Amino acid sequence: MIKILFILLFCVSCDNNDIKTYRVAKAPVSTKSVQPPTITDNELKWDLPKSWSASSGSSMRLASYNVPHSSGVGDLSIMILAGDGGGIEANINRWRGQINLGSQTLSEINNQSEDRKNSLANYQIFTVVNEDNLDKAFICAIIPLADSTIFVKLNISAKGITEIEDDFIYFCDSFRLGDG
Repeated sequence: MIKILFILLFCVSCDNNDIKTYRVAKAPVSTKSVQPPTITDNELKWDLPKSWSASSGSSMRLASYNVPHSSGVGDLSIMILAGDGGGIEANINRWRGQINLGSQTLSEINNQSEDRKNSLANYQIFTVVNEDNLDKAFICAIIPLADSTIFVKLNISAKGITEIEDDFIYFCDSFRLGDG
C-alpha cells in the first residue's frame, strides 16, 4: 500500500515540464545624456595681454594663443572639460610626465600652487619646471566651475615663465562670463 501511495504522490507532483516565461516591465531608461560644459566661447570672456596673438590650435581647444618671450614663443591653450576634467593630481602629474618629472601627491602639488580668484571662481596656478631641461616647462591654471573645469596651459621655457608670469596671472584673473 505504501508503494501505491508513493507512486501516486510521485505522479501527482510531477509537472509536464513546460518552461514558464514571465514578462517584467523594464525600468524606464533615461534618455538624458551627459552634456558637455555649458560655457561657450561666446559666454566666456578674458583680457588678452597686448603681446599675445591668436593661433590655430586643435579642435579640442576653446582658444589658442602665441605668447612671445625673449627666447621664443610659448603655446597657450584654453580647454573646458566636464566635471573636474580628471582632477588636479592626474592632470599635473600627466604634465609633469611630459617634461620627464616624476609624480607628486596632491598635497605636494597643492603646496607648490598659487591660490588666485577671478569673477568665476577661486582657482590655482601651477608652475611645472624640470631643472634638468629648462627649455620645456609649463605654467597652468585650473579654474573649477559648477559642472566643468577650465584649463589654461602655457607650454614655454623656464626663462619664458619668469618673463610672462605677470601677464599669465593678469590673463587668468580676467576670466569672466558675458560682458562683466
